[in-house]
Amino acid sequence: MYCSKECMDKAHKQYHRYECGVLRDCWRIVGHLFGGMVGLRTVATAIASFDQDLEGLAHHLDTLDEANVNAFTVDWNEVTDSDMYDTVHVLATNQKRRGRKDLSKLIFFTSIVHLLLLERTELGPLCESNPARSKLLFDLLLRHVQTSLINKKGVYHMTRSKDDEEEDEYEDNYFGYDRDDEEEQEYTDYGEETHAIAVYPLFSMVNHSCIPNVAPIHLLDGRCAFVANRPIAAGEQLFDVYDFLTMEFDPSFRRYCLKQSYFFSCRCPACQSGWPMPFRNKSLAEEHFLLLLREMDNVVQGLPRLVEYMNQAGRHYPKHQITAAEVILSHTLRMIHSYSPVDDMLNEMEGIAEIGLEAIFKRILIRNFR
Repeated sequence: MYCSKECMDKAHKQYHRYECGVLRDCWRIVGHLFGGMVGLRTVATAIASFDQDLEGLAHHLDTLDEANVNAFTVDWNEVTDSDMYDTVHVLATNQKRRGRKDLSKLIFFTSIVHLLLLERTELGPLCESNPARSKLLFDLLLRHVQTSLINKKGVYHMTRSKDDEEEDEYEDNYFGYDRDDEEEQEYTDYGEETHAIAVYPLFSMVNHSCIPNVAPIHLLDGRCAFVANRPIAAGEQLFDVYDFLTMEFDPSFRRYCLKQSYFFSCRCPACQSGWPMPFRNKSLAEEHFLLLLREMDNVVQGLPRLVEYMNQAGRHYPKHQITAAEVILSHTLRMIHSYSPVDDMLNEMEGIAEIGLEAIFKRILIRNFR
């Protein structure tokens, strides 16, 4: 779905001209390897940014001083397509840390995609008479399948739903904390849903900690912003959490997941201390903000008060635990900047479509078994 004909033409020129003929078969073989699809998109965009001049792209990469490419020093207001690609090209592949089985799987996938691109897209005639071009295409695919697996990020948009049922005495709310108000009441639940998968060069420069000091906010225009969720001293390193889904588990399992996906052993304060759960229990003030900021109408009034509370002198932020205020802050900012009524409308349309299909199947079954 595209917002306009201009948007569709731009997407076709940038990447879909190469993807269209191979995308369906790629999805059939890719399984859970989402990094493979992002890698294909990265290579397609890179080739398009050089106007299909594979020799020009090869020369650019041969003369590229990778040591001097730094996403932190790039002027993102003046960046060119080739400059932007450079910041992606230098991202880590971790190829030397991969096992033989893992690397063989990636090479197998890359070989199939490479063959499909040569057979079904305009890259075939370009590479047919020049083996060097074909090798460049394969090398780029293999490189970015790996960089995408390491650096891909979920792009989360907020969705809104009404919830007026209380199933248990303690009900999980959208912050992951227990909600213990006893009265049944209807409230709006803002939850995060994956909108896309992306590689952000600047985002990828931030290291991991199970106790992060920044949180990503995915803007509706495709950009990603960071917000400090606890005090950060001048010169202090920024940390994000790579896999939030593992945060509820014990340190050994968190470290295992990070080792399998990112090939490093986490040595953050939470893992070193062996603390079983990195989330600290809510204070009374945090409970108040939790209830206040669940509704969008209260955000304008409540968010400055939350920030003032978090900035109070002497406020303690444990090195081995995340406070509820930090989670509430990032979630509230996502409500403001990552929510669009259009997403709600599309979700409702998908629900209607599912109901429609279900009704059709029921009619078929009833007709066949009368």
